[in-house]
Amino acid sequence: MSGSPEAALAVALAGEPMTLLGERALFWPARARLIIADLHLGKSHVFRRAGIAVPSGATRGDLDRLAALVARTAARELWIVGDVLHGPSTQAAWRDAWSGWRRQHAALDVAVLAGNHDRALDGATFDVRQLGEACVDGPFQFSHIPRAGADGRHVIAGHVHPKTAVPGVPRSWPAFWLREGITVLPAFSDFTGGHVVGGADGGRIVACVEGVPIAVWGRLR
Repeated sequence: MSGSPEAALAVALAGEPMTLLGERALFWPARARLIIADLHLGKSHVFRRAGIAVPSGATRGDLDRLAALVARTAARELWIVGDVLHGPSTQAAWRDAWSGWRRQHAALDVAVLAGNHDRALDGATFDVRQLGEACVDGPFQFSHIPRAGADGRHVIAGHVHPKTAVPGVPRSWPAFWLREGITVLPAFSDFTGGHVVGGADGGRIVACVEGVPIAVWGRLR
């Protein structure tokens, strides 16, 4: 995997070597798989329709970051752990942005777990494989909602949008939240709120600060 070493942090999950990427993604080298959660395509459009002033171009920015990660990791697969969508799938601008991105990455196997915002997701229309609400692969169970895994498998989930404070750095930052048996990924989308977690919540917490993963709570091995 190319790129700055400061932008990645090696960890072991369920005995598997994994990489936490500061751009809010997980990489599984054994599968050449990039894993993200909570892409929320179309969220800014929903807010603007509701009269809330939000910046345009949020979807394009997220897809540009995703393209850079695919290139950097040489990923052969992309798994999205829920909430690909946020709003009507008929809205043209962001849907066209996704379609263009997908054409540029036609060789990439894209698979998705169903999230609570994905009721309108049609796999054929979006050129993705739909894996249902949960999928087991190796020692992991992938699902949008973080709940205990079947047969003791380690769960990789999203939904919570964890964020955390970093000592000496203003604001809260998207974070990986690693607990016993469950890893919750940060929301990939730039345009999301979040649930603030800290040392009292237990586990290990890694903040994503300007593309750099920083362990702020707990010990990483």
